[in-house]
Formats: sequence, C-alpha cells, structure tokens
Amino acid sequence: MRSILKASTLESKFPIMAVEHGCIVSKDADITVAFRVTLPEVFSVSSAEYEAMHAT
Repeated sequence: MRSILKASTLESKFPIMAVEHGCIVSKDADITVAFRVTLPEVFSVSSAEYEAMHAT
C-alpha cells in the first residue's frame, strides 16, 4: 500500500520569514518582540516548611 500523505516543509507551515535584531518578522510583515519576565515565586516555602505543613 502506498502512502498518500504529502510531505510539507516546516517553512511552509510557519509564517516566520526572519529573526532580526531580536524581533521575529513574519511573511505577512508582522513584527513580534518577545520579553523575558522574571517574577519572584509567590507562596514559596522551603522543603522543611513544606514537610512541616503536611505533618500537621
């Protein structure tokens, strides 16, 4: 039995044209800028405090 699936490339599925100066440029001329956000952990406890909470 022959395979009827057609092969396609990754470039044809994703509209990314280039990555320049930290920006992603799509084939539709959209420009995307990504930011890295570093937030502190909220409600973080140490492993000893975590065990103490579960022990009570």
